[in-house]
Formats: sequence, structure tokens, C-alpha cells
Amino acid sequence: MVLVSYARRPRPRRGAGIRAIYLPPAVLKEKFGIARKGAILSHDNIALDPRKLTAGFLGKALEKKARFYTPVEVTALASGTSSVVAETKGGPTITAKQVVLTTGYELLDMVPADTHSIISTYAMATKPQKGRLWPGAAFIWEASDPYLYMRATVDGRVICGGEDEDFVDEETRDGLLATKTRTIATKLKRLFPDLDTTAEFAWTGCFGTTTTGLPYIGELPGHPGIFAVLGFGGNGITFSQIASEIMATTIAGRKDTDAKLFAFGPTNMVRKLVDLTGKLLP
Repeated sequence: MVLVSYARRPRPRRGAGIRAIYLPPAVLKEKFGIARKGAILSHDNIALDPRKLTAGFLGKALEKKARFYTPVEVTALASGTSSVVAETKGGPTITAKQVVLTTGYELLDMVPADTHSIISTYAMATKPQKGRLWPGAAFIWEASDPYLYMRATVDGRVICGGEDEDFVDEETRDGLLATKTRTIATKLKRLFPDLDTTAEFAWTGCFGTTTTGLPYIGELPGHPGIFAVLGFGGNGITFSQIASEIMATTIAGRKDTDAKLFAFGPTNMVRKLVDLTGKLLP
């Protein structure tokens, strides 16, 4: 991955076990054709097909005797002393020991939402490029505001996105797609002048985030046995892995040392510091 940045701080990354090197402007231009003040080149990143990955997870769950109810709309959840009952619209009543809500940015009323917000985001895909793309099909993230990200596909396209906006409603979000696509294509062209940045596909969507940038992972206050995982922002792969570990450990009746960092309510010391100081402390 190439992260375009203006800070040269490789030592903390090495201390955290992250292999990364700083690329000064001349090296960045020579190796990647990018004219910026510098970049951090990190390693060991992966690209995944989300549909295949999800199908694989569902297949593994079936192997372990999981039961699926679909299509089902849950209309109410009720906590008991030893179970949670889910009522469904026109379907069965489902009883489980625990329930984990993974509903993205669409929150149930019982989920605290005071620090949660919804963001609209935009992306486009070019036609397959005739020329060679940047080395190693590296993921690229420009740490600007608004940010810009891009990656190459197996058939030689470039997917590029960013230009986030606070979500108002779907009509407003969708109405900005043409303008946002032109802006993204212009920025991509500025970064890689030799690319054909004509958008063959363009789309928009939403994601949930929080005031601190940290997700919420844990049991809902006042609702024993009901957990929620939300507010991943733009770090879904990283936070979903953390959530899977915390949820599996918690449901098994053990304690996870990271759980308090992401919990709902005042146990989250990081959020308390942010609320008091107005910024995330180092």
C-alpha cells in the first residue's frame, strides 16, 4: 500500500510490527510516477472479493451447523434472564442465548446513536487501461482532506473514490454522483496524467462512523445478551477482525483486554478523554 503523507515517522510503525519505509519525493516519482512531497510504503496488505469471502464465511457457518433465517425482518428484540427472543415480521420467533447486531449504519432504536453519524461516499471505475499501471498494484491512499484512494483490478481498471459528505437523504446523495465522479476523475488524472480516467462505472453509498473514529463493539447498556458492532468508518477490514475476536471471546464467557476500548458507555476511556479535551490524545 502507498500512503501519501507528509510525515516521516517509520520508527513507531516498526515498533508496532508494521513494515514500512519512507519514500522521499524523488524516489516516489521514480518508482510510482507520483509527484507528491513524500509517501509511506507499507507491506502485507491484501485484496479480497467481498462476495466470495462472505459466501465462504456462510459456508463455514453451515458446516458448523448454523441455522439461517432468510429473508426475515426482525421487528422486536427482548432480553430475558438466559436468552434473547427475536420477533420477526410474518415469520418465526427466534430464541438465542445472545444476539449480535451487525446492521451497518441502520441502527435499531435500542442502540445508542449520540456519537454516531452517517457519511455519503463516492467511487468510480475506469475502463481497462491499455498501458501499465503503477508497480505491484499497490493500494494508494492520499491523506488529504478530502482524502482520495485508488486500487487496480485484475482486468486493469482503476477504482478511485472519496469525496465524502455528511448524509442528508438518498436523493441528495445520489444527486451529487455526477459532480463527485468528475471531481474524482480530475484528481486521478492529476495524480496519474497518462491514465484514461473516463468513468465507465460510478456509484455512491453510505457508511457509519463515530466522533472518535473508533467503532462500538460490545453489549448494549440495559439489554443483557444483546450486542452491537457498528461505526467502522473507512476501516472495516481492520475493525471487523477486532470485533470478531472480542465477540467470540465475550460470548465464550472470557474477558478480552481490548473490549473496554470499544465498549458502549462510560467504560470507554478513550472516548471520555476525547469528550473532555475535544481531541484524541496521543
